[in-house]
Amino acid sequence: MLLLRFFAVLCFFSVTPIAQAQRFKKPVFTSIDSMVDIQYTQRINLKGEEEKLLLDLYMPVLDTLSRRPMVVFIHGGGFRNGSRKTGMAKQICQAFTKRGYVTASISYRLGIAPTNTNADYAEALYRAQQDARTAIRFLKSNAVRFGIDTAQVFVSGTSAGAMTSLAAGYMNQEDIPVSVNTSRWGSLEGEGYEGFSSTVHGVMNLWGSMMDARWINEGDAPLYNTAGTADKTVPYDSSYSYHGLGQGPYITYQRCLAMGIPTTWRPFYGAGHTLDSDKKKLDSCVAEMADWLYTRLSIHVRDNDKGVKRWASEIEAFDVLNQQEKHGKKAILVLGSSYIRLWKNIREDLRYKDIIHRGFGGSNLADVAYYAEEIIYPHQPKAIFFYVGNDIVAGPRDKTPLQVLELFKYIVSVIRQRYPSVPVTWLEISPSERRWKVWPQIQEANRMIKEFCDRTEGLHYVSSSNRFLGVDGKPDKSLYLDDNLHYNEDGYRIWGENIRKQVHLISGKR
Repeated sequence: MLLLRFFAVLCFFSVTPIAQAQRFKKPVFTSIDSMVDIQYTQRINLKGEEEKLLLDLYMPVLDTLSRRPMVVFIHGGGFRNGSRKTGMAKQICQAFTKRGYVTASISYRLGIAPTNTNADYAEALYRAQQDARTAIRFLKSNAVRFGIDTAQVFVSGTSAGAMTSLAAGYMNQEDIPVSVNTSRWGSLEGEGYEGFSSTVHGVMNLWGSMMDARWINEGDAPLYNTAGTADKTVPYDSSYSYHGLGQGPYITYQRCLAMGIPTTWRPFYGAGHTLDSDKKKLDSCVAEMADWLYTRLSIHVRDNDKGVKRWASEIEAFDVLNQQEKHGKKAILVLGSSYIRLWKNIREDLRYKDIIHRGFGGSNLADVAYYAEEIIYPHQPKAIFFYVGNDIVAGPRDKTPLQVLELFKYIVSVIRQRYPSVPVTWLEISPSERRWKVWPQIQEANRMIKEFCDRTEGLHYVSSSNRFLGVDGKPDKSLYLDDNLHYNEDGYRIWGENIRKQVHLISGKR
């Protein structure tokens, strides 16, 4: 039997009333129980000594649920030092426990060989991820005891702990660096608790990097990414390397988008490593992590959720159209979500005949990012126009305005790989009665995209929202279908009239 030292309530306040809609998203508990110094395994460390590996467990007090999602946190410290009990480890575990999760903060084998080579860091990472996988299996093996939902286990970490989380989440047998001495250190999975899987259902990467983002493949776990863009210790991009780990959060974000994996990228512009220990920024980071993780819970992700694959038939239809349609040198490409798909009179409304019309379903920006090459690259457009309005819809999986901007920037980067000078125009997200309560957030996303377009050569922005608001400042119902979302023919006529000038200006038609 493992010796568990039980420490009672950390703070003595009554639990707040639990609103089901707020649990997991906002703090709803004020009291936390902890079980500390739980030994989950014992392994040989770099010194050749047997080392007991421990974890601390945190649970909300007076919780009525018997199965809760779990967050496993791994501390940073350059694989040399750090503690599971202090700093971000304590802050994140408490923040998520107060939201109704079970959390665990783990220790792992530390140490870098004296030669201090990239290969030494690769072995340190390998040992750390072995320990993380073992801890996850241990926790799953005690799921009933600790009240854990084994179908909702997530891993997170900062710096070296984030690198460990990424390796635990995505490293496969074929990814093990050739320099790692597996004869000495053992298998990828570590040891113990056979019959339980170390699979996690999401990874949260806080200023950590990977050796190779190609460890992430289609169907892998969703990934949250954050870092300071002025980080001089671990790259947020791939501009330098941390001891062989040279692909940071922005690169792993791009890889996930290309693989169709749910992801987000939360940059802190101008901030350094650990966000410079700025409390305001760290609090913001934790809150946004919680908001993202909320979207990945089973209450929001259906078992049959096909993700980006739900548009496969529509994209195949585009491939057929590409064979059937003939376009000239002045063709413009208009792509996006259902506003574009339903625009039946697009050529008449824009008074422009040579249009490659590519709207699909109720797609969001991540869908467009995944299919961008397949939709755009077969063509040689004179200009590209696109509209996507499904990322902020007053739903539980809404993006923040900054996340919308970052997705737009990624799609632009994909376009620029093939078309470095083709004009790209963003059509402003329209107001609608159906999404009116999140109109302020939509406006903020519009504003951020407009600012980016205004300062970036080759990007353009068309404002239209004022054309669809009545004298009361709300959407004019006479311009919308009965769904209170999409334009009717009159609405499209006005939209086309507003966009037409930009189309003709960029296309060179007078």
